[in-house]
Amino acid sequence: MKLLLWVSIGAIGLYFAALLFVYFAQRSFMYFPPRGSVPDGFLSEHNVQIIPIEVEGVGRLKSIYMPPPGDSAPVILLIHGNGSAAHQYTAHFEAFRRWGVGCLAVEYPGYAGNPGKPNERDILRTALANYDALIEKGINPERIFLYGDSLGAASAVYVAHERETSGLILSAPFLSMQAMARKQMPWLPTSLLLKDKYRSDLKITAVDEPLLVLHGDADTVIPYSQGKALFDLHPGDKKFALIKNGQHNLWNAEAPEHVRAFIKTYARPQ
Repeated sequence: MKLLLWVSIGAIGLYFAALLFVYFAQRSFMYFPPRGSVPDGFLSEHNVQIIPIEVEGVGRLKSIYMPPPGDSAPVILLIHGNGSAAHQYTAHFEAFRRWGVGCLAVEYPGYAGNPGKPNERDILRTALANYDALIEKGINPERIFLYGDSLGAASAVYVAHERETSGLILSAPFLSMQAMARKQMPWLPTSLLLKDKYRSDLKITAVDEPLLVLHGDADTVIPYSQGKALFDLHPGDKKFALIKNGQHNLWNAEAPEHVRAFIKTYARPQ
């Protein structure tokens, strides 16, 4: 009887230790900033520029800007995933240039030499500040498309909820961080523990811009069921592109042509 009691006490102690560990260490499992900053020669090699973005409560951050080739060309606000940096999206920059499309690639707090630490509040503020920077450059909402990759998809949904755009493109999105956490750690009360919840499921129901969701059927990081569930909540014009044998990184698969066709369809003449 005493042995059973001590085993029970030990199990309870381990469970609460796990709760504390998850609570205090969770952001180290959510954000993976690559080491270093933008490499020397990157700007000239890809014909892009770094522009400062003032973010409330964070400071002056740096994002990467590829100006549009004309006064009526579309511009993509690109928001990257949690394990990459804006300057690593070189294939996207080159494709956008070939298509005659500009791009502002958002860089997060704590990434690529930026000050601050990544967290939901500051990342969402950063994404919104980058959108506003495009408006300040004279690029009207009818020319702006949002492109969110993985974790960046949650920020793209947030910006679409707060601002007007021509379209929303989500690559490998999740329904919410809570939904992901429940799937990965069903034995923990993740709804109480999570600091950064990224409730895209609550935002997208009020987004009426056209939507393109890209997801690979072989994605082992974020199952495509997550992207489909988010897609189903969107009330407007939309397309779900399921990429056969597609992994989490979709740009080398069929994704670019889906993105290009979406922009051509919904770009508004100026």
